[in-house]
Amino acid sequence: RLAENIQDAYAEAASVAEQNQPSLRVSTVENDANIHIVFVFLQAVSYIRTLYAFTNETLAKYSYATSLQATLRYGILISLVQGLGLGFTYGLAICSCALQLWFGRFLVTHDRAHGGEIITALFAIILSGLGLNQAATNFYSFDQGRIAAYRLFEMISRSSSGSNQEGNMSPSLQGNIEFRNVYFSYLSRPEIPILSGFYLTVPAKKAVALVGRNGSGKSSIIPLMERFYDPTLGEVLLDGENIKNLKLEWLRSQIGLVTQEPALLSLSIKDNIAYGRDATLDQIEEAAKIAHAHTFISSLERGYETQVGRAGLALTEEQKIKLSIARAVLLNPTILLLDEVTGGLDFEAERTVQEALDLLMLGRSTIIIARRLSLIRNADYIAVMEEGQLVEMGTHDELLALDGLYAELLKCEEAAKLPRRTPVRNYKETSTFQIEKESSSIYSFQESSSPKFIKSPSLQRIPGGFRAHDGAFNSQESPKAHSPPPEKMQENGLPVDGGDKEPSIRRQDSFEMRLPELPKLEVQSTQRPKSSGSDPESPVSPLLTSDPKSERSHSQTFSRPLSHSGDIPMKDKEAHHREAPSFWRLAQLSFAEWLYAVLGSIGAAIFGSFNPLLAYVIALIVTAYYRRQEPHHLQDEVDRWCLIIACMGIVTVVANFLQHFYFGIMGEKMTERVRRMMFSAMLRNEVGWFDEEENNADTLSMRLANDATFVRAAFSNRLSIFVQDSTAVLVALLIGMLLHWRLALVAFATLPVLTVSAIAQKLWLAGFSKGIQEMHRKASLVLEDAVRNIYTVVAFCAGNKVMELYRLQLKRILKKSFFHGMAIGFAFGFSQFLLFACNALLLWYTAHCVKRRYMDLPTAVKEYMVFSFATFALVEPFGLAPYILKRRKSLTSVFEIIERVPKIEPDDNTALKPPNVYGSIELKNVDFCYPTHPEMLVLSNFSLKVNAGQTLAVVGVSGSGKSTIISLIERFYDPVAGQVLLDGRDLKTYNLRWLRNHLGLVQQEPIIFSTTIRENIIYARHNASEAEMKEAARIANAHHFISSLPHGYDTHVGMRGVDLTPGQKQRIAIARVVLKNAPILLLDEASSSIESESSRVV
Repeated sequence: RLAENIQDAYAEAASVAEQNQPSLRVSTVENDANIHIVFVFLQAVSYIRTLYAFTNETLAKYSYATSLQATLRYGILISLVQGLGLGFTYGLAICSCALQLWFGRFLVTHDRAHGGEIITALFAIILSGLGLNQAATNFYSFDQGRIAAYRLFEMISRSSSGSNQEGNMSPSLQGNIEFRNVYFSYLSRPEIPILSGFYLTVPAKKAVALVGRNGSGKSSIIPLMERFYDPTLGEVLLDGENIKNLKLEWLRSQIGLVTQEPALLSLSIKDNIAYGRDATLDQIEEAAKIAHAHTFISSLERGYETQVGRAGLALTEEQKIKLSIARAVLLNPTILLLDEVTGGLDFEAERTVQEALDLLMLGRSTIIIARRLSLIRNADYIAVMEEGQLVEMGTHDELLALDGLYAELLKCEEAAKLPRRTPVRNYKETSTFQIEKESSSIYSFQESSSPKFIKSPSLQRIPGGFRAHDGAFNSQESPKAHSPPPEKMQENGLPVDGGDKEPSIRRQDSFEMRLPELPKLEVQSTQRPKSSGSDPESPVSPLLTSDPKSERSHSQTFSRPLSHSGDIPMKDKEAHHREAPSFWRLAQLSFAEWLYAVLGSIGAAIFGSFNPLLAYVIALIVTAYYRRQEPHHLQDEVDRWCLIIACMGIVTVVANFLQHFYFGIMGEKMTERVRRMMFSAMLRNEVGWFDEEENNADTLSMRLANDATFVRAAFSNRLSIFVQDSTAVLVALLIGMLLHWRLALVAFATLPVLTVSAIAQKLWLAGFSKGIQEMHRKASLVLEDAVRNIYTVVAFCAGNKVMELYRLQLKRILKKSFFHGMAIGFAFGFSQFLLFACNALLLWYTAHCVKRRYMDLPTAVKEYMVFSFATFALVEPFGLAPYILKRRKSLTSVFEIIERVPKIEPDDNTALKPPNVYGSIELKNVDFCYPTHPEMLVLSNFSLKVNAGQTLAVVGVSGSGKSTIISLIERFYDPVAGQVLLDGRDLKTYNLRWLRNHLGLVQQEPIIFSTTIRENIIYARHNASEAEMKEAARIANAHHFISSLPHGYDTHVGMRGVDLTPGQKQRIAIARVVLKNAPILLLDEASSSIESESSRVV
């Protein structure tokens, strides 16, 4: 009866804790807030070059800190709910113990049981209750698991409306394609029609090119054909049958897709080519030869086994496109879809890629999305689109004769190729040219001389570039005006370099720049002595260089090791092993919350002391049963102690509330502070740090979320348990010493044994846990790779292949975790063995003391119960050993990030911040290689000079290092040797943020943030007025299309600007740099994604 009653009481207490629905609901909301935090973080770090270029680190920190505040509020609310929930749980358990002791007294006094039976049942249930107390601390983890499981099962059970795996398969597919009265709009913007009554017929084995202005809807044809989306109305037919009725996997296996931005996975070249189907090496090589890729692949050290790197960053754009073509060749499709394949290539690369495409198109039904009209003149038919409709169709000659939209687009393209006059600057003596739109003036240039050009002498190619026979390529004969005048140079702390006219730059609402006499432009490369074995006359191969354009990482390259690699320092390595931070070091992070720590410690100490005190009171009741006394005396004594236990239960509610609520607040504030510190520290690092594989955005996001949380677990949670258990042990020792010192000393002597078991457990786990975290990271990268390239995965029906790769990684984790689990079980079991061994020793010695009459039986029972209960306080930290071990690694990671000294210091307040910038830029004898590939030279002894007011165009084949120059000027990287100068001073002498504030950067791949168009434009200058923002958009030729949107400038662009066309994104990026109003402009193929009609205007 007693056992049943006690079990019912404990079950009720457990139910109160487990069914803590308010905590679960708050946890769900907190989880959503954490998702938003991750989103804000990825927005910043994924586009770190853009963030640095516009010096928006402070804005990113503010956005991140604001996002953290929501999580902080929810975390504190969870601590409140947990404190009350656990308090009532423990309080109810103790009160139920008092009730059952009273009920046991009732049974004894009414001769329904004797004392021994009551104590036996009571001990069994109390021990189970202690286990329940330990389990109750995990209810929060169960809540988090339920939240995660809900999202997982929701994803698993979701059925896709477009996944027809039971459809038809045509045994003899011809390839006749028809779009019949198709209407379509994206789900994210259903109010904006993309296609409106679109008709198109592609005869079998014919090539049809789709052309039109940006936003005409031509790029939507490919996702409809691949069934990435289904049309809102109308039909897409293949050989007369609606593609919805065809088996989806079979349909996609008949289609080969090649895009302008080819998606390569982090696999070998061989595996990337064979991504669409299984093939032999001979078949792969044959496909590569057709795609004109075999030559460059064979030149690589590992050939087809070469790893392409993360997102294919180890290859140039031309090489990636060729691999994408080879992949389509190997698939041998009936239908071919080409989406602006050569849009971002230079003319030489475009020629070779076009030759490969011509071979691929033979005998296949082909749809070509084209921006450059000169490439599609030989298409069988050309379809012209406007506002989601087909407006013209015919051959090139037929459309020219029609003199309609196609002829207009072609004229715009040809006009864009004409020699350019000076469009912005009208160079006249002491003249002023202003760009004005309505009442807003963004720019005002004041020039003081006219340009003079000379015919260049013959050029000689050398490593790093070209030079004239006289060593320089000059745009002006006079060498006088290389720099600003002496008085201004001295005023700004710059070296005097000649010049006699006073320039000035004024940056207000309008940008006004007065220039000296137009100075000369120099491009030169002077040979320096090389180490033995180098070949100073051999040109730098494109395969030796890289042309970084990615926001996430620089382009890596493959090549032979450089013969003069001794000149290039290898990547720095940590020479020492960083120790895990100490407890006191963590305490410094939470010093601001010392009051919360004090209040929480008071609650923890009260609750911890109740453990041995409760055991002492129960021991008094036990001894009362063994004393021969009248029933009414037994009743009075037991009732008195039961009342005391009930009061302890009530106090337990308050103590637990203090402990969990205030330590919870301390932990949440500490987590929020650590996250802010880590994020701020990350944004101090140079771009090269983000290039390292372990520092990609997704990995850093996980580290920021998990490691900061582990700091809380390692300090606030650890401190809470430490205070609670230490108090329990100290009170137990104090009671033991007061009762009998011999038994107390023996009990005290067991503490080192339990401590040694904890250390042994930790060392045991350390050997088995090594490597599991890295294996989890590799598995996550497989999944991340597939999700990032989801269109490629589904287009080539590679879902099963991805699953096999993922399954292989999981099997490795499972095998390692099996032994890891055995190690944890053995270590925890060993600690339990020592616990029971110590209890057995205490019991034996207690009996020995009673036998030798060192103490009487009541004293022995009291002391033994106090110490046996206290040992459970020591076991609890041992059960946390696996987590503490993991947290120590996380703590090391946290302080490595926080305390890292960046190689390029962004906050040096002692660096130069001159009031004026003249804009003279020089690269002098520069050697450069990327930090992650120090053995591969990108720039070799490279020299170049452009003076204030001049425009310099840098050209070359893909991979020649053009974009690297921009990265060096922006100080994303520093040269290995040589100097980059601004106005005669090394860039390293300037304050980094000041420098970047004077540079305007537009990249080939426009970076658009997942927010509104307005916020994307004013990202350059947050205090810009509405008129200034719109004026910048007009200059970038973006105002018209923005105004045509339903929400205008407040239109949300979707994730990474997915709701905009490439040309629209590029114009927004140009408007952003126009608004920045920087005196130095860096354009990295800025108009490559814009159609011919807009390209010339932009």
